[in-house]
Amino acid sequence: MKSIGNALRLVSITLVLLLVLAACGNSQNAESNKSNEPAKPADESKPAAEEKVTLKVMFQKGEGDGADPLHDWMQENVKLYKEQNAHVDFEVVANTSSDNYLTVITTKMAANDLPDIFQGWTLERMRPFAESGRIYDLSQEISAYPDWQENLPETGLDATTFDGGIYGIPLEMAVEPVFYNKKVFADNGLEVPTTYEQFLNIVDVLSAAGITPVTVPNKEPWVGSILYSTIFERIAGLDVYQKTVMDGEGSWTDEPFIEAGRYIQDLAKRGAFDSNMNSIGMEEAEIKLAEGKAGMYLQGTWSVPSMIERLGDNVGYFNFPDIAGGEGSSKSFMILPNSALSISNNSKNKEEAIKFMKFIFSQERQLEFAKSGYLTFYKTKIAEGDIPMLNQEILDGLSEATGFMYPWDVPLGVFMGKELNNATQSIYTGIEPEVAFERLQKSADSQK
Repeated sequence: MKSIGNALRLVSITLVLLLVLAACGNSQNAESNKSNEPAKPADESKPAAEEKVTLKVMFQKGEGDGADPLHDWMQENVKLYKEQNAHVDFEVVANTSSDNYLTVITTKMAANDLPDIFQGWTLERMRPFAESGRIYDLSQEISAYPDWQENLPETGLDATTFDGGIYGIPLEMAVEPVFYNKKVFADNGLEVPTTYEQFLNIVDVLSAAGITPVTVPNKEPWVGSILYSTIFERIAGLDVYQKTVMDGEGSWTDEPFIEAGRYIQDLAKRGAFDSNMNSIGMEEAEIKLAEGKAGMYLQGTWSVPSMIERLGDNVGYFNFPDIAGGEGSSKSFMILPNSALSISNNSKNKEEAIKFMKFIFSQERQLEFAKSGYLTFYKTKIAEGDIPMLNQEILDGLSEATGFMYPWDVPLGVFMGKELNNATQSIYTGIEPEVAFERLQKSADSQK
């Protein structure tokens, strides 16, 4: 596999993120009011009535009745844009999320049946569709639009750039740490761990108290891969990750991959996880955390808005601790220019789609996105108090980071990403790590 990143690039991405969210300022989105008076026949300076356009837009909607701020923000974008552009109608498709959404959008891409604007992923999940001409190249629009030139970080756009073309604008910079219920920790005399032994003590104390130490909603197996990948880094460091995950030159049967699997299984035997974890969804896990039935939860910052709604100031975070003798570090973070918005190359309404994208990626709309709890990719000007305290704490942690890696399944692409997630899911259920990763290596060999 062609290498698409390294630690230095990720450092650049995150430094940009820190500068963005540390900035202060005000945003304005000026729109001139349109006159309701009829145009005078002799006045040729008046523009003709704009032709009616229908934009089909597709993005994710979380399952269940819980808060879904991204979905709500996107729906508000549609509503506000239509109010300012009466000639535009929208057909919105937002009825599935996560793995189900990935399957739907991948199928539509393969069939060349994409909506005008759609939410997709970055890196190797995007590459085959960009290179096959399914997605519109935005590079000219970005270079010609001063706002985007100034506020779309070039380093982060690497995640959506292939052969010189830019095929999407990332919505957020997602971080995947450990979230925890502060009250559960306080009630059980626990503190944020700085060593793996302290982490194991938390597992033992919470398990004895009848509380699930770490809720892992592995119904969608990529969730379990967060903990596996993090433990792997603490054992082996970033070089082995770079060699195998990013460069495709290592072997999945190498000892660090097997050892990380053994750590997962040792935690399972210790009672760290839900007994029915492979049938638990993310909303159920989040509710368990909020109700104090679970102490910790590995997830991405895209869940911060809904966790704050459920837990308020009671939700905290820490990065997974060091493992004695390991090559990795608790100052290494998992971070990603996450899901991006793109335009179909087959769209008959590209001009209007680009205008809508400019509306979405503007200071005014991105500030609202940041206020709801997301770490925006766009360089959003914020003032003190604009973003949740939890996000500020995460940014403070990132400012001390010494290394970064992508969540593995995204740079691996759709096929190998799913194979990795299935391998880690099987380890949680008791399949020997050697067996799981021999199968994964065979899958990798089949792609060469």
